Amino acid sequence: MIKRLIAPLIATCLVASLALGLPDHQAAAVGGDNVVTAAGAGLFPTGASFQGIEIAGGTFGLGLQTSGTGPANGDLELQLNGSSLIGLSQWITVTGWITSGTVNPDNSVTFNGTGTLDLGDGTAPTGGLALTGTLTATGLTVTIGGNAIPTLPKSDGWINIE
Repeated sequence: MIKRLIAPLIATCLVASLALGLPDHQAAAVGGDNVVTAAGAGLFPTGASFQGIEIAGGTFGLGLQTSGTGPANGDLELQLNGSSLIGLSQWITVTGWITSGTVNPDNSVTFNGTGTLDLGDGTAPTGGLALTGTLTATGLTVTIGGNAIPTLPKSDGWINIE
């Protein structure tokens, strides 16, 4: 019985000490080294499409470390859910390796790199594609292989710039 009480108590104390010990709402150091982490989800407006596939919503995850001189290291994963031309569920996945990025004065983040596009239709994923994107407080815009994906509005999730 005591073991069942101690584990939740320790976990609660750990979470409380982290919440009280970490500074709240740190400002980003624009022009210097930054660490950007973000995860979110959202719904596209009615009629949004990518390469002929109607897309309804999506999720994304981004981890990026920038330097003040432009080079960066990071990863992006973006998954879009939609409907194929014959009405079947279809998942489009974009993965990317980010090699340059900048935190802008408005706290948006622009980034570039190479990526892979999997249309989720049974064809092989296409890799080595140019990848560009912009992350703002309200959403994520990505272009892969010269094909722009509509901006995914962020209705859930978080963005942290340190």
